[in-house]
Amino acid sequence: MTNRLKDKVAIITSASAVTAVDDDFDDSKAHRSGVVERVTLVMDVFGPHRQYARLEEVADHSGLPRSTAFRILRQLVNLGWLEHGPDGFRLGRRLQELHGCTVDYTDIRAAASTVLVDLNLTTGAVGHLGVLDGSFVHYLDKVGGAATHSVPSHVGARLAAEETVTGRALLAQLPPEDVDRRYAADRRWTTRDGMGIEHLHRRLDRVRRRRGVAFSSAERCGMGISSVAAPVLGPHGVIAAISLATRRPMQLEALGPVVSAAARTTSARLFPDWQASAR
Repeated sequence: MTNRLKDKVAIITSASAVTAVDDDFDDSKAHRSGVVERVTLVMDVFGPHRQYARLEEVADHSGLPRSTAFRILRQLVNLGWLEHGPDGFRLGRRLQELHGCTVDYTDIRAAASTVLVDLNLTTGAVGHLGVLDGSFVHYLDKVGGAATHSVPSHVGARLAAEETVTGRALLAQLPPEDVDRRYAADRRWTTRDGMGIEHLHRRLDRVRRRRGVAFSSAERCGMGISSVAAPVLGPHGVIAAISLATRRPMQLEALGPVVSAAARTTSARLFPDWQASAR
């Protein structure tokens, strides 16, 4: 049995709620698709070829009636197998974690690799690549040369998103309701510093007013580290974030455009056709 089939069987086993009688199908058992078949049709819509899909696309590609597709999607979201955001539905964290499965970030790391090296060589600061994992930041890469050990971060670390410039640059690209959903899903009603989500939204608004660039000065960091981050965007929204961090004196405002340019270069390498059409 392939991993993909195992995943789908696990989904059906967990999604016992997806058993409501479907008024859009013939009542005859001989003509009505089973629960396993219908959920499989929905899940087959998603994959490397389509990371996001709206209700209409799921109905079209699965061949299911719109009302049936909507009920299955809604219950799969409630069970964590799918997530719903402004760009539609996508595979959820529960599926990614099943049997130890992890998201493949190979393309993102490859696109950002030389960008991080160039940033380090140009500025002397430590470059990071991070992505959102719920309400946390997952660090995919770190390039610092001689300065690597001056910043106590490491690849694979997961930190509360609001505590880092990388996390705030990522969260600022999401609608407020999406931010709320992520924190609620992680059962985090306050931030790590004890502030409410409303305080986080105010901080994110300031990031948005700075064209998506997040700053943190050494004076505001207990470890005396200055940092700046910018989002890597794609056709369906934010993909990752590039950041610089250093203990040396650093003109954050001057480095903002440099990090933003690095993020745009990474985006162009990931989505050359989209970048060309966006110009």
